[in-house]
Amino acid sequence: MADKKITALTSIGTATARADLLHVIDDVAGTPTNKKVTIGEYANALMAPVSLADSNVTLTEATHAGRLLIGPNCSADRTYTLPTPIAGMHFRFVGPIGLAAADGHDVIISAGTGNSIFFKGQVAHLDTTADENATVVFSDQNSNETLQLNVPASYDITLVGVSATVWMCSGWVAAATAPAFAD
Repeated sequence: MADKKITALTSIGTATARADLLHVIDDVAGTPTNKKVTIGEYANALMAPVSLADSNVTLTEATHAGRLLIGPNCSADRTYTLPTPIAGMHFRFVGPIGLAAADGHDVIISAGTGNSIFFKGQVAHLDTTADENATVVFSDQNSNETLQLNVPASYDITLVGVSATVWMCSGWVAAATAPAFAD
């Protein structure tokens, strides 16, 4: 078995279990070291939630993609800038945490500039005013590069890259003012 190429090994396919081991090479750019990790440890590490800072944040694939992004109780309007989409890359924003009432600031999710990267999809607006209506807010499907959550009490937004220029957007925002897509 020591002389077999990895491509010549038998696949365990759907019998994969969280306790199964993977071979990894740690620190490829520095001092490469052979190590092992269970599939469970691997999955947990890649899916660990990230608490976003109370500042504008430029998101990266390595740090933020595929993870639950927990929004803070913002001290000012905050912009979270997405990387260029890759088909299948995804981000899920929830928050804000630590509130007793609606946050006093906006959360802006930005796909880029110049409308060359944009949102397709929609988000539900759960109105927190006395009339408590629910509506759906749609992107224009071809140029909206920002999604503004206006003074959110709570939100759960999922973005999935469908191409190098499009983020599919879905989710909901509970707030007195509807969220808005814009160029």
